[in-house]
Amino acid sequence: MGRARPGHNLIPAIVGPTASGKGAFALSLAEKYPATLVSVDSRKIYIGMDKGTGKPPPDIRGRFYLLVDILTPDQAYSAEDFARDAEKAITSILEKGGIPILVGGTVLYFKALFEGLFPAPPVDRRLRRNLMARINREGAPSLHEELARVDPVSAARIHPNDWVRIERALEVYQLTGKSLSELWAERRQPRFRPLYITLPVDRETLYSRIDERVGRMMNEGLLEEVRGLVRKYGASAPGLRSIGYQELARHILGEIGLDEAVALIKKNTRAFARRQTYFMRRLGKMHSPEEGERFIAEWAGGLS
Repeated sequence: MGRARPGHNLIPAIVGPTASGKGAFALSLAEKYPATLVSVDSRKIYIGMDKGTGKPPPDIRGRFYLLVDILTPDQAYSAEDFARDAEKAITSILEKGGIPILVGGTVLYFKALFEGLFPAPPVDRRLRRNLMARINREGAPSLHEELARVDPVSAARIHPNDWVRIERALEVYQLTGKSLSELWAERRQPRFRPLYITLPVDRETLYSRIDERVGRMMNEGLLEEVRGLVRKYGASAPGLRSIGYQELARHILGEIGLDEAVALIKKNTRAFARRQTYFMRRLGKMHSPEEGERFIAEWAGGLS
């Protein structure tokens, strides 16, 4: 991995599905080394959403964490917003002579920060229907030839029978007047690179931890927390469209019973963990906790 040095752009990033133990591991590193943790979690950003997001206690958050408790649940926050704020946080930590360690499970946030977001236009359903009708009528290879004329770089990467990607590439071109390759070149260029670190955990253990954690959250007052947030912000607030909050909000509104809500939280959390695991595999090379700590220890040694 190479010896770490102050000011480099390779940033340790602890990633893993919910309940995988990444938060506890990150905190152990922050307590041992001159490090500050940058949360990569689309729900820990919200003030008042504590019990259902697994936040550490307030004193720990205040000592070690950035990008936690920065918005109220009625406010929206995009991956682009995160990338901007995370870059500022990392830069500030580095300027102060510390080690930034990212930790979280929001894969889109990691991608926005380390890869940049593709500035594609939103789907135009009418245009999409028209292009799909042409594909059905003329065949995908015919539209691939059209794509080759307006976007030869993309056409070279897309198989003539891959009608999904052909349609989207033509759709983007017709909406923007620019090719996919041009738009990719215009995306925000990341300033930092990731050293991804993940903790191994088998599915059975993970599911057991999820069920146990949901039970603990309920015992610690999650229902009362959600009730207060619904009263203050409404059940449809952006932050409350989260697992654990949306199910209990339905219970509070009288749509489902409490037992059903809790069962749904467990089920939906397990499904979410599966999706996280799938998309994390696409982030790139992962390092073991031991490799990650060795990198951070070398960096810390270079600071002294």
